[in-house]
Amino acid sequence: VTVTLGSKKPSVTCTCPFPYPGCKHGVAALLDIKKRRERRWSSGNKEFSDAPYLTPEEIRQLALEGRKERAKKEEFTLIPGETFKGEHTVLTPKGKKYTVTFYDPLQGKGHCTCPDFRTNSLDLCKHLIFAEGELKKSPNFNVQVAQEWFPFVHIAWSSLHENPVCYYEKIEDPELEKRIGSLFSDKGVYTRTSMGPLFKLYEELDEASPVRFDEYLLRRMEDSMYQRELEKLAKKTPLDFSFLKATLYPYQVNGVKFAAFKKSAIIADEMGLGKTIQAIAVAILKAELFGFTKVLVVTPASLKEQWKREIEKFTKEKAVVIGGTRENRRRVIEEHPGLFKITNYEAVLRDVTILSRWMPDFIILDEAQRIKNFESKTHQAILSIPHTQSLVITGTPLENKLEDVYSIAQFSDPTLFTPLWAFAANYYNLDKGGKKIVGYRNLDVIRDKLKSLVIRRKKEEVFTELPEQIENTYYLDMSSEQEEIHQGYLSALLPLLNKKVLTPMDIKRIQMILLSMRMVCDSTYLIDKQTNLSPKLVELVPILQELVIENRRKTIIFSEWTTMTYLIGKLLSDMGIPFVQFHGKIPQEKRQLLVTEFQENNECMVFLSTDAGGTGLNLQNADCVINFDLPWNPAKLNQRIGRVNRIGQKSRTINVINLVMKNSIEMNVLAAINLKENLFEAVLEDGSDEVDFSAKSKDRFISSIRTLFDEKSNFTVTAASPSELD
Repeated sequence: VTVTLGSKKPSVTCTCPFPYPGCKHGVAALLDIKKRRERRWSSGNKEFSDAPYLTPEEIRQLALEGRKERAKKEEFTLIPGETFKGEHTVLTPKGKKYTVTFYDPLQGKGHCTCPDFRTNSLDLCKHLIFAEGELKKSPNFNVQVAQEWFPFVHIAWSSLHENPVCYYEKIEDPELEKRIGSLFSDKGVYTRTSMGPLFKLYEELDEASPVRFDEYLLRRMEDSMYQRELEKLAKKTPLDFSFLKATLYPYQVNGVKFAAFKKSAIIADEMGLGKTIQAIAVAILKAELFGFTKVLVVTPASLKEQWKREIEKFTKEKAVVIGGTRENRRRVIEEHPGLFKITNYEAVLRDVTILSRWMPDFIILDEAQRIKNFESKTHQAILSIPHTQSLVITGTPLENKLEDVYSIAQFSDPTLFTPLWAFAANYYNLDKGGKKIVGYRNLDVIRDKLKSLVIRRKKEEVFTELPEQIENTYYLDMSSEQEEIHQGYLSALLPLLNKKVLTPMDIKRIQMILLSMRMVCDSTYLIDKQTNLSPKLVELVPILQELVIENRRKTIIFSEWTTMTYLIGKLLSDMGIPFVQFHGKIPQEKRQLLVTEFQENNECMVFLSTDAGGTGLNLQNADCVINFDLPWNPAKLNQRIGRVNRIGQKSRTINVINLVMKNSIEMNVLAAINLKENLFEAVLEDGSDEVDFSAKSKDRFISSIRTLFDEKSNFTVTAASPSELD
């Protein structure tokens, strides 16, 4: 970013791909200049007192300049109205139509129906600027404008005044003029605190009335009245949770009550406090209260199966995961009778047309902090889906993560905050280069604005209500390379299982194949020592971001393989997370030093360990366990969790996260663990150089293997057809 400070106003150039003036990097650099100038002035240093600096008005001018530049470069088409004063149509290159209404064509003052005008707090947009330029090319423009009257009474929403506004030049009906005058100031700004009187005026108008209400204002009026009715309903409607096959904790009941009677709400509880079941309860209550029949859940791909399981576990409702070919996805969305349709963020972009046509009653965004880039196509696609009500659930403390605040607010309540250019000016502190956010300010204002929209509880605030252990399992899709390797091992395994006579060498081969199948689920690097294709590592990033970086939770990560802990350790280093690494090759005299470092250093956030750390260690200063892979039997899994769940544990509740690859051996291992089956015991556990090959042991071994790969298991991998990829 290059800033040239001239005598009148600053000039900014930037190397980013944004094609017009007013990019976010330029604004950030100018804000930094302003901040440094103010700091020097407040400290008494007058050396730079005469240097120009960016004022709020100059920031506003920069935003205006960007729109003027776009008005010149974008290929719009104007369809003029009957008079210069009044309505005209602007066509965009993509075929969209916007109505531009000029109050004063000479000054370019008026209104536009585009989304930018509704929220930019400028009372101007590129369509108005373009239309003004085109109209002024007309012969006798000035003379004609002077002879015209504005043809109607226009009532619209003004983002600049954050209120309805009214413009007219004459009203022939004195009663109507008096009525309008009682609602609006001399400058045309609405004076009442409630939309009720304005809504009453709208209802009493007939088709011959000269008053025209802008469509966006009507929507805001409807929203205002709708929220009032919801508040009345909340006061007189007791909530019945008998539909749940579980008992909510008191704080969860409060969360459901907070969201049930709001058009939009955000539940931002810390990870592990049961946001999913709260969201499910809210959805079903809204279905009962408002007759909703279509609920769309948008979640990370790794959590789609967990959502389906929890919906069907805790309620009588049916849920379906949207997938398959385009036609199958359409059929599932539009025809499946279940209340809940579940998809992931990436798939929304692919299916946005079908979802928009379906028009869900209620949208739930899970882990919404993952779409913090509000300029991304996925975020824009989600915003474009029409819906009646919504709920966002996130574990991020929003008031401390303003990048997420603006993005999520655009979905929940786009009117809550000022436009982006003003949002950055009001709430960001940027580094000297103007590219990095180093702090925030005016957080008290942010918190006040969020109170009506967000409810957040931390673990320590509700720990007396929590169970001893909360478990979440993330189901991940293997990469195509992992699938191919996994399928190859399975193909080698099945003939061995069909043999009538198994030799000791056959059993050793089975052991190695099963081991390799589990290893490839973690990363291809464990197999080929070259590639590192690991969806688990990718998924670990947002989990650690929320648990460790955002919420400062001390965490233990277990993997059965030392090599995998090295790969995880590199990821932790790349994320800037301090950790200690523990495995069986660590000398005994150094082990306690690592434990002490984790226990006593508040900055050491992660204890990364193989199962060598699963026995004999007390790590009760942590309260989160991430199982990067699952051991063969429940006893070893309990040993892992037992490292933190001990006397002296400050947190009453332990959070356990399991990472499991779908359509893999890990699904069978998980099922066996859930059934508390100790599969294979000494047959597949390390530590014995001999294999018990008695008839009884052999029968037990074969029975265990066939239990693992019973008829319900289906790992067959087929190539996707082109229709499945559209």
